[in-house]
Amino acid sequence: MSELQKQKRQFWVILLIVFLGFIGISMPYLIFPALFLNPEYSILPASWSASSHALFLGITLAAYPLGQFIGSPILGALSDDYGRKRLLTASLLIAALCNLFTGFAIAWQHLGLLIVSRFAAGLMEGNIAIARAMAADLKTLSKHHTFGKINAATSIAYLLGPLLGGVMADKSLLESLTASTPFYSICILFFCLAGLTAIVLEKTALSTPLVVRTVWERLNFIKRMSVLFSNKPLKLLMIVSTAFTLAVDIFYEFGPVHLTLKWILGPAQLSLYNGVLCLALAIGNGLLPALFSPQASRKAAILCSIGGLALFLIGIVVTNSTLVMLGLFALCGLVIGLAVTLLTVKISDSASDTIQGEVMGVQLSLRVLGDAVICLFGGVLLLLSSKLILMVAAAIALAAMAYYALKR
Repeated sequence: MSELQKQKRQFWVILLIVFLGFIGISMPYLIFPALFLNPEYSILPASWSASSHALFLGITLAAYPLGQFIGSPILGALSDDYGRKRLLTASLLIAALCNLFTGFAIAWQHLGLLIVSRFAAGLMEGNIAIARAMAADLKTLSKHHTFGKINAATSIAYLLGPLLGGVMADKSLLESLTASTPFYSICILFFCLAGLTAIVLEKTALSTPLVVRTVWERLNFIKRMSVLFSNKPLKLLMIVSTAFTLAVDIFYEFGPVHLTLKWILGPAQLSLYNGVLCLALAIGNGLLPALFSPQASRKAAILCSIGGLALFLIGIVVTNSTLVMLGLFALCGLVIGLAVTLLTVKISDSASDTIQGEVMGVQLSLRVLGDAVICLFGGVLLLLSSKLILMVAAAIALAAMAYYALKR
């Protein structure tokens, strides 16, 4: 078997692991609101006030991304030193146990264990960073192809995962189903993925680092950020990527809110818009990047796609047509998928092979930090207007485009 065929087979195994892993990660999304706001599922005593229920929902939801923010760059960096296969297998095993304890916490109605288990699960969520680094190690394959397919797989998984999680927790379908059932299923899934990783994935040769670092130096996030950002092209791309994904995440979080307030839509109607968006994201990630492989075209494509998102967000704010709104959601998905993949490829190309895992982890960590900022300020802006939130997202996208155009 040729080297190209071996690496293609290796990549499809990586893609399967990422796809199934993200189905598991996204399954709980529809469950936590019911745990705190629906009396039939509530983990908190009925005597507690509504504000207490809302407060602890926010804390529980924040625990997972906080763990991601801390854990992603560390796991990515450790995979550079100790091997992608070893770190991916270990992180999947520990994540399986964390989800098992989340299931126990719900069954026992133990709020403290629930928050701690979600934080620990977030710490182990470096899988996407390690997977991207493994894809970057496959030198015979184009990063536009590998990164695009990985991003497309996550988009489809985020569409399917919440639906599966909701069905597994629905007591009306089967009396034995509980809110813990999806987490027990995730535990089994992650154990199987850890076995698949250990048995099927091949070990990649570790690059010799330019500077030998201790584990503590790898764990020192602030110090590592300052070292990474001494690379000026990498710093520029990280800033642009973080600003762009901040605008994207505002759209993800508050686009459905805008639709709900505008037309009083229900979950079934919102799922149509979400489905259109996810399918367009898959196309934008998986197919479009290959059309812009020449260097000049990549730069122009990044600028046009970031600017396109700003334009389409403004369109979403001003349109009163449901058909036009569906089209704008689809266009947003296409340009988001294209820009995210092209920016990730350029970030990878700007870093040496010895720190690919760390760089991919830092990119993911900065995005999660953006999510925290959205949770902090988005609710305040929502008190004023959902349109204002989307206009802020458009302004951030325009600022990212201008900064990249002027600084590159």
